[in-house]
Parts: sequence; C-alpha cells; structure tokens
Amino acid sequence: MSHEAGDVQQKEPLAARLLDEEMELLRWIGSRMSRVLRGQYDELPFIERTDALGIVANMVARVARELRRSRERDEARREELVLRGRELEERVKELEEARAEQERLLAAVRDLSAPVLEVYRGVLLVPIAGALDAVMLTQAEGRVLARVAAAGARTVILDITGALVIDPVVAEGLVRMAQALSLLGARVVLCGVSAAAARTAVQQGLDFAPAILRADLGSALETAIGAELRRTRGI
Repeated sequence: MSHEAGDVQQKEPLAARLLDEEMELLRWIGSRMSRVLRGQYDELPFIERTDALGIVANMVARVARELRRSRERDEARREELVLRGRELEERVKELEEARAEQERLLAAVRDLSAPVLEVYRGVLLVPIAGALDAVMLTQAEGRVLARVAAAGARTVILDITGALVIDPVVAEGLVRMAQALSLLGARVVLCGVSAAAARTAVQQGLDFAPAILRADLGSALETAIGAELRRTRGI
C-alpha cells in the first residue's frame, strides 16, 4: 500500500509539488530567460536562495549582466570606430586640400619661372628664371606654343639670363622649344646664354639654329622690335 502511495506521489506534476513561492520564482526565471533570448538584458536582482532554483535564477541574472556589459562594450567600440572613421575622413580631406593647394602653388611657381609677356605688338618675351628642370621646361614650352598660336606672334625672345643651371637636358629642351616655335612661323631670339651653357651646348653637339643668339635682353629686344618696325614700314 505504501509502495502504491509512493508511485502516486512520483506521478504528480512538478507544479503540484512546488510551493507557491517556488512556482513564482520558476515563472520569473522563465520570463527572464525569454527576455535574454530576445536580446533584452535587464539588470536582475540577486536571489537570496541557495537551492537549485536560486542557483538557476542567479545564473540567469549573471548571464544577462555579462551579455549587457558585452553589448555596451561593443556599442562603445562601434562608436569609437565611427568617430575614428570620421576623423580619418576629415584628415584625408585635409590632406587632399593641402595637396591641391601645393599643386596650385607649384603651378604658380612654374608660371612665374617662365611667364609669357607681350612686350611689343607681335613680340613675346619668355624670361626663364630659377632652377630649371625637364618638367618645368616642357610646361613652359606648352604655354609658349599655345600663346604663339593664339596671338599669332611673329617673334619670341627666350631670355635664360636668370636660369641658375643649364644642364644637358635643359639645353636640349631649349633647342626643342626653339625648333617648335620656328615650325609655327615665329622667329626665335635666344639671349642670356652663359659661358657654361655655351660649353654644355658644344659638348652635347646641340645647335640652337634657327634661333638668333644675342648676348643680353637689351640687344634681343632691339633685334625683335627692330624687325617688327621694318616689317610694318615695308623695309
């Protein structure tokens, strides 16, 4: 008979064997686990129980707390990365603007190193100053050729008095510029050739023809303007 009573007790559902307080705690654990699974990590109180239900309840609270802290760390890291990304974009923008400004300044320096000036009707003066290189000379050549073609200039004075160094590459570039201008129908007057530049031209076997060579700018202007005056007077 006692054995049958034990079987009946074992077959009773768990809810019938739990106290009301324990059932309430079990429902609380279930609801909090559901919230954790949905990603809702609430701050849960510590349960002052040492039995199995208390251990499970506190374990759920600890898991929720750790997950919440992990999420907060992830969000803080994400915000930091977003902030760093914005700072990096701003820095890249600043560098691009600085590079563009440097390019504008370099272009201005190149223009000043070889400006194209109209000193008389049909006469252009190109004073070349500073440290020349192949890039600067090529850019100057492009500006001069475009100006001659647009203005129909008949004489171009290349004044290299202010050039610091005339190396073989620059000397060859000057010869090429003079030949290109001649093909456009412009008379080329080259002045300011130093003794070192003359030696370089001779050593490289360069011929400045068909350019007209003059010692200084004064004599070059006299030659160019005199030729224009004679042309207008029909001499």
